[in-house]
Amino acid sequence: MTMQIDILFVAFWSLMLVIGVSDAKNQRIPNKLVVLLFVVSCVHVFSYGTTDATDHLTGAFIAFCGALVLYWRKAMAAGDVKLLFVIGFWVGFDQLLPVLAAIIMAGGVVSCFYLAQFLATSQLSLQQNLQGYYYYRTTYKFSHRTKLVIPFAPAIVIGLASYYYLY
Repeated sequence: MTMQIDILFVAFWSLMLVIGVSDAKNQRIPNKLVVLLFVVSCVHVFSYGTTDATDHLTGAFIAFCGALVLYWRKAMAAGDVKLLFVIGFWVGFDQLLPVLAAIIMAGGVVSCFYLAQFLATSQLSLQQNLQGYYYYRTTYKFSHRTKLVIPFAPAIVIGLASYYYLY
């Protein structure tokens, strides 16, 4: 049994890895990488078109709209919205729901680790952090000394990889 290595899959996963590390390190997803990922996705979809292209466009549109709502609610950054658009295009509408479920589960796990790291390195007690978070979310003029930032791109990479390689 031979394994065929597809250059588009290698390019896609390499870019996903770079995006995930960039977001984890800098809390930023470079637009150039997202555009390049989209180009790789387009070449893949139109070269190997196993499904209708409208399926992929629909997946991209739905992923983008859902992520945009989260962006407007300040629950997601703009780079994550663009990345989820590309992921929606890559997987298409047929696979979008289980992929998003895997991404959400990975996001929960990754968030727990970032929260544990934040609490372990914080100078404040758990109670003080909870009070600060509560006041930060309920008042507009209160500024909290520290802010917990959880990058979502690593969770997107882990969730998509777990969907493809575990299911």
